[in-house]
Amino acid sequence: EGWPVIVLAEEKGDQEKLLALCEKTAFGCKIASVAGCYGFDKGFACFWLDTTSQAVYCLVDGVMLLSGTVLDGEEALAFLRAVGPEQVFCAVRNAEALGLCPQAAGDVLRRQVPAGEALQPPGGVNIRELYGLLEETGMVEEFEPFYLDLSHKLRHGGAVALTRRQEGELAGCAVVSAISRKAAVLSAVAVGERFRRQGMGSALVRQAEACLPGKNVYVFREKEKNQAFYRKLGYSKIDTWVQARL
Repeated sequence: EGWPVIVLAEEKGDQEKLLALCEKTAFGCKIASVAGCYGFDKGFACFWLDTTSQAVYCLVDGVMLLSGTVLDGEEALAFLRAVGPEQVFCAVRNAEALGLCPQAAGDVLRRQVPAGEALQPPGGVNIRELYGLLEETGMVEEFEPFYLDLSHKLRHGGAVALTRRQEGELAGCAVVSAISRKAAVLSAVAVGERFRRQGMGSALVRQAEACLPGKNVYVFREKEKNQAFYRKLGYSKIDTWVQARL
């Protein structure tokens, strides 16, 4: 009692509605990608719909992803406390409606990629080596969950991983970690220190976009990081993301 309008997406009709709503936001793209690659029947990922609004919830790996707009903050907060996520990742307006105190925040950026023929991403990416470069640039945490998720999504068309080699070593990489019907999330672009200021990062972003024609490509940019880089590439701010504890 207290949040009966928030229902588990168990019926096919609810699942289809959830996926349609997810296409409207960057947060929804992340949710739709989890559903698309893993399905709705896995114990580690749960999906809910708010039947009175267009809010969608997905709890995965202890993090509650929230897409849409919370209309009743008290009701939504009661639901979150009952489900018990470790963290909530959502738009700033929803964090405010829920009364959450941000631990981290940044800009949600978007660029609409022109329609065209999709570039087929190269296969055979060495995820362990890619992880090493991302770790070197402070962009990843634990190896095992990163490896398992990315390898699974690459096999199921739910991610793109691109690499550039120079002087016999991995010089740069780009990772698209979420892909839905109309959108994608570019989650990491990294270039080794010795290979910077040569245009490699921009080239990797354009290559990633070429794999995603006609889609909205989103970036969850950290505060004070890469602002000029993404602006130059045509990305503009559309929202503010927040990560918070209950």
